[in-house]
Amino acid sequence: MNSDTMRTTKQPAARKRARPQVAEESATYIVEEARETKELRFIDLFCGCGGFTLGMERAGFRCLAAVDVDPVAVATLRANLPNVSNVLQRDLTAFPPEKLADVIVVRHVDVIVGGPPCQGFSTVRRVDGANHGERLKDDPRRYLYREFLRYVDFFQPRVFVMENVLGLRSAAGGEYFTAVQKETRELGRAEGRLGYRVHGQVEDAWELGVPQKRRRQLIIGVRGDLPGYFIPELHPPARAVPHTNLGPAICDLPKLRAGEGKDERDYDDARRAEHLRIFGEAARNYLYRVVEVDRAELLTNHIARPHSDRDLRDFARLREGESSAVAMRRGVEFEFPYNKEHFKDRYTRQSRRTPCSTIVAHLSKDGLMFIHPAQNRSLTPREATRDSRAQPDSVKP
Repeated sequence: MNSDTMRTTKQPAARKRARPQVAEESATYIVEEARETKELRFIDLFCGCGGFTLGMERAGFRCLAAVDVDPVAVATLRANLPNVSNVLQRDLTAFPPEKLADVIVVRHVDVIVGGPPCQGFSTVRRVDGANHGERLKDDPRRYLYREFLRYVDFFQPRVFVMENVLGLRSAAGGEYFTAVQKETRELGRAEGRLGYRVHGQVEDAWELGVPQKRRRQLIIGVRGDLPGYFIPELHPPARAVPHTNLGPAICDLPKLRAGEGKDERDYDDARRAEHLRIFGEAARNYLYRVVEVDRAELLTNHIARPHSDRDLRDFARLREGESSAVAMRRGVEFEFPYNKEHFKDRYTRQSRRTPCSTIVAHLSKDGLMFIHPAQNRSLTPREATRDSRAQPDSVKP
């Protein structure tokens, strides 16, 4: 997330600065001006399990409300962030912003963040291109961004950040992305307001320190009446050094066979010590600065799902970092009973030396594209959380 770009150096209290005239300083001024008077407050829409909420809170913002329709996601967020008072299970298509305003008792919101469901745009679903499927092109989830914009229009935050997959940019030949930007710029203009300055920005999670290949489209809007307020672009962009790959992020965790594991267990201190010896500073930085293993009392959700004997035999045929498509090109024969032309990448064994493939929503159903680099099983929920969210181990997936 890009909330870190809003951090500023605290100025001495005795000196009151004049409004800066240089564009590069103006965003800093607006944020500092707000912090001098009150905390910065935000709402998280389509919040899921709370990754955006957690990141914003850790960056110094205060969450007024987090809203999602999924009861499991809402329960997870409540368990992990008990200090967030308004975690609501609501369908945003039937829950107007006026009702949320009644819940939080305020109308002033500094930032609205959120990620409307991305399946309608995901390139994994091939909504455009080879299949030309009208069912996918007409997926109603493609229009949930308008519910997000409805809240922006009502609360008129200083800034909003909407996150989605890269497919948003390319869907329908770019028409959706253009429509989202146009509708965003027009917010409030019918009532005489100035709308929002809008900027599309692509971020790669791996470049920002997450051990996963995950590129996301951000749409950042800044309210048009903020004088001199600009959308910050870093040149060069902020990047994590060194990058974190999958091995340093997960290979300290206890070994498991398929179907093994416990919801709570002790860490394996001896295995972690050996892990740090092998992976060095990259592992130390990730485990202690990001995952914060020293603050977690117990290891949770390290449970491997069971697999059929056939799948386990096929897993064993894969080399580290290899997909079934690559293995078939070197002559490997697999037992899986699917059309091997259409399911060439049915299996993928991840590599310790590269970031993990993009974690998908259906990981819990099979996990066959997320086979552990050195163990004959798919990734556990704890491993997937470390790969995809860069959250502390104290956060339960």
